[in-house]
Amino acid sequence: MRHSPKDYEKVDSVALQLRMDYGHLEKVLDVFKLAKDLDIVLIKYSALTEEQLNKIKECDETKDGFTIFKMVDGELKFYTFYNDSASPYRIRSTIAHEIKHVVFLERDPTEKQEDLANHFARYILAPTCLVMPYVGRYLEDIVSDFDISIEAAGNALSAATNRQLYGHDKLTDYEQLFISMFISR
Repeated sequence: MRHSPKDYEKVDSVALQLRMDYGHLEKVLDVFKLAKDLDIVLIKYSALTEEQLNKIKECDETKDGFTIFKMVDGELKFYTFYNDSASPYRIRSTIAHEIKHVVFLERDPTEKQEDLANHFARYILAPTCLVMPYVGRYLEDIVSDFDISIEAAGNALSAATNRQLYGHDKLTDYEQLFISMFISR
């Protein structure tokens, strides 16, 4: 599935804007706190009944997590369910993915929106502007510094490397602002 550069830029700018707006300027993003800041109710699969879990298992798309949008007393509420038996890396990535759906109000995400939510999760957990100095270093440094999986670290490093290889290593305005806030904290 092909996306325009503007699709990625929009997702990236929203990811960094969320981090700045809510003061999440550390390398390791606390997705649980960000979800709370966004009034997303997080519900572990282990808190569900056997009957509820069986319904979830019937649907492949909900293996790692999903979000329900519900009107409560005239206000839209968000309930993100996640598989808490997954690895901590997978849990963080799933919650970050679901945050994208909430922020962009994607109740029934399309394949394109799902793909961009995966990109959003990678970017908000390891922003390319913070990963660029890691080009040429060990992948394990990214894993430990950003608390992400080796696969996610590989994707983050690949994005940073590609930006440098293709001469797009100049930071965008929103990345410059994020870096300045990150450094001054």
